[in-house]
Amino acid sequence: MALIVPNETAWANSPVKTPQSKKTNHKLTPHVDLKTLISLAFLNNPKLKAAKLRWEAVVEKHPQVTAYEDPVLQYTRFIQPVETRIGPQKQSIAFSQKIPFPGKLSLKGDIVSREAQKARLNFEKETRDLIVELKDAYYELAYIIQAIDITKENKKLVEHLAKIGTTDYSVDGTTLNDVFKAQSQLAQISYDLILLTEFLEVEKTRINAILNRRPEEPLGTPKKLPFPTLAHTIEELYELATANQQELAISDVEIHKRLKKLDLAKKEYLPDFSIGFNFLEMGEAVPGANGTRPKDSGKDAYGVNVGVTIPLWFGKNRARVAEAKLRHEEAVLLKEDLENQTYSVIKRIYFKLQNSQRLVRLYQESLIPQAQQSMETAETWYKEKKGSFSGLLETQAVWLNFNLAYYRALADYHQRLALLEKLVGVSLEAK
Repeated sequence: MALIVPNETAWANSPVKTPQSKKTNHKLTPHVDLKTLISLAFLNNPKLKAAKLRWEAVVEKHPQVTAYEDPVLQYTRFIQPVETRIGPQKQSIAFSQKIPFPGKLSLKGDIVSREAQKARLNFEKETRDLIVELKDAYYELAYIIQAIDITKENKKLVEHLAKIGTTDYSVDGTTLNDVFKAQSQLAQISYDLILLTEFLEVEKTRINAILNRRPEEPLGTPKKLPFPTLAHTIEELYELATANQQELAISDVEIHKRLKKLDLAKKEYLPDFSIGFNFLEMGEAVPGANGTRPKDSGKDAYGVNVGVTIPLWFGKNRARVAEAKLRHEEAVLLKEDLENQTYSVIKRIYFKLQNSQRLVRLYQESLIPQAQQSMETAETWYKEKKGSFSGLLETQAVWLNFNLAYYRALADYHQRLALLEKLVGVSLEAK
């Protein structure tokens, strides 16, 4: 299997190669779009950089496991020369190299290649999760800004109504209870504005953290959210997840990796080899009784040795193979369970997405226009003394709640669509 290495082209101009991470001071435009934020997050997010470095680190394991073990060079100096018939042994040098049985190193390389593939998929998963998290924060920010605008507009309206109620009360045109109701509603709206403003800062800080910017760094205003429709059926979503989800792909790679480990375990029944060279330095032999020395006296000795391991302990090897088989079967079952869980979550999110879509259309096409009309009618009736001030306040509150609910459902739709993208592993904005 060919080793997959990180693509340096996409990162050539990014700071990912520098281990030290620094906060970026990138200035954003007043109206920031999601694509710009995703690009900045891809270049600057430290978690994403760490995932790429982990991928690169795994790639570096390949030349380590596919190379021979370091050869052994051994030197021996005899403290007391060992006397032999042909002379004393002074010192010796030995060199040996272990050679695994053919196929073992290539299998180890295949296993590391699978690990590198997993690291690449984990990098893609981190990228996908980062985008989903950024989308979730972006859509929440868009909702909060829209809610603040609507609440401010409603506050002006309630302030106007409160003045009318106070004036009418002075001439017995309404009751004191109605005046108190208008004032309490105004106080509630003021509190809601404070709360929404604090939520706004929280979401800005969340986005800045994803972009690796300082918490208080200025952030542009998101554009108004569109309302796209999901162009995929539930069956198509299942197929997309099967083909593209990174977690399922990682499980598939793990299955193949454990299959390679099983092959390697079976090869442990086969012996490894070693080859070596020996040099022995000899001295002159002591003359014999007749005053002569052996013919080969004083000649240094050279030798070549070959060794082989004996896989004698079959019980150990059988256990190694059995363990590898069990772990492979475990990986197959875990992938099957992950598929089932993925389909279940897709179904649940798909239902919530459909519900958000129905709510958006309901508020947009029916409830908000009706509330607007009711509020105008209630104001007309009140001016003509046909309706109560309390009824006017209630219709105004309904109009506010419907508008907030509409933008909440719209933000929920986009956030749930992002969750579906996380589950299927690809963008769903266009079919």
